[in-house]
Amino acid sequence: MTGLELELVRLTKKFPGFTLGPLDLKVEDEILVMVGLTGSGKTTVLNLISGIIRPDNGSVILDGSEITHLTIESRKVGYSFQTPFLFPHLNVYENIIFGLKKRDEQAKKIYVKKLLDDMEISHLCNRKIQGLSGGEMQKVSLVRMLAVEPKIILMDEPLAHLDIPTRRKLRIEFRRVLRRYGVPVIYVTHLEDEVYSLADSVAILSHGKIENKGKLEAIVSSHSSHFVSEIFVGANYIEGKVIESKDGITIIEVGSDLVETLGDYSTGSRIGLLLRPEDVFLSKDAVKTSARNVIRAQVIKLVRQVSLTDVYLQTDYLHLRAKITEKARNDLGIKMGDQIYAMFKAISPQIVREDS
Repeated sequence: MTGLELELVRLTKKFPGFTLGPLDLKVEDEILVMVGLTGSGKTTVLNLISGIIRPDNGSVILDGSEITHLTIESRKVGYSFQTPFLFPHLNVYENIIFGLKKRDEQAKKIYVKKLLDDMEISHLCNRKIQGLSGGEMQKVSLVRMLAVEPKIILMDEPLAHLDIPTRRKLRIEFRRVLRRYGVPVIYVTHLEDEVYSLADSVAILSHGKIENKGKLEAIVSSHSSHFVSEIFVGANYIEGKVIESKDGITIIEVGSDLVETLGDYSTGSRIGLLLRPEDVFLSKDAVKTSARNVIRAQVIKLVRQVSLTDVYLQTDYLHLRAKITEKARNDLGIKMGDQIYAMFKAISPQIVREDS
C-alpha cells in the first residue's frame, strides 16, 4: 500500500474553555510524530480522524475521499492506545484473525504468519494473552491492526507504560515495521526520545494550534521558537549516512562532516544518534585528545542558565549544543560568531534508529 495521504482542512472542535483548530495538516507516506504539552489537543486530533468524536467544522480527507461524517468502522483507520485492547479469552492468533472475516483459513494463516515474522513474534502465535508482557501485548496489538490493512495508523502513546529498555527496543522495531507497511502514521507522544527514534516529520501542537510542522532534523535544529526549545531540551540529534563500519567503529557522513560512533551498521544505511550536551567538549584551538570526533563549528547562540551556559554550534549541516560552566566559557573567551572546536568520544552517542 503506497501513495496514501491524509489531509485535515480547517478542522475545528470546541470544548468548554478550549478550542482545537482550525487545523490544516497533510500527512503522506511517513511517520508524523505529534508532540505538545498536556492539554494541547493531541489525542483530540486522533479522535477526530478516527471518528470517535465529530468536528464542529472542517474536513478529514483520506486517500482523496472525505471521511468526516463516516462511521468509525467504515474509515479503515487503525488506532493503537496506551493500553492494548486484546480479547483475554482468545490466544494471539485468534486475536489477530478476529477482524479477517473475508479470508479463507489458509490465506489467513499465511498472511498472519508474515505479519508475525515481520514483528518477530512468531513464537507467540498460540500463547494466551494473559501470559504476555506489556511489550509483547503492544506487538500483538500492532500486528492485529496491520492485519485489517488500514489506510492510516494512529498511535496514542502506546509505549508510555513500559519500562525504559523495552520502550527503547520497541521504538526501533515499530519504526522498521511501520515504514515497511507504507501508510500515513500519526504517533502522539510527550517523550522527546520517541520523536528522535520514530519521526520522519514532526508537528508541534500548542494550545490547540499547529505551531510548527516539518522534517525531523529541521524542527529539532530550529531555535527560532521558544516552544520548540521548550520541548527539545535534551540531547543533540545527529543523523547521517554510514560510509564505513569496521572493527566496532562506524563512520557516518553528515554533510561535509564525519562522525564516529561505536557499533556495526550496514554501509549506506542512515542512522540517528543522540549526544548529550554535557559530552561535548570545547576548545578555541586544535588540541590532541582521546576524542575521535573533532569538529570545527561556529558559535551561533549563547544561553546562560545561572552557572551554566548552553553553547549552540553549527557547521554547514551539523547542529550541536554543548553545556559548559559559565567559568569555562569565560576562561575560553567564547563569544558569538567564534569558530571553535567541538569534541566528543565515539562512545558518547547513543544509537536510536537505523533505516536501510
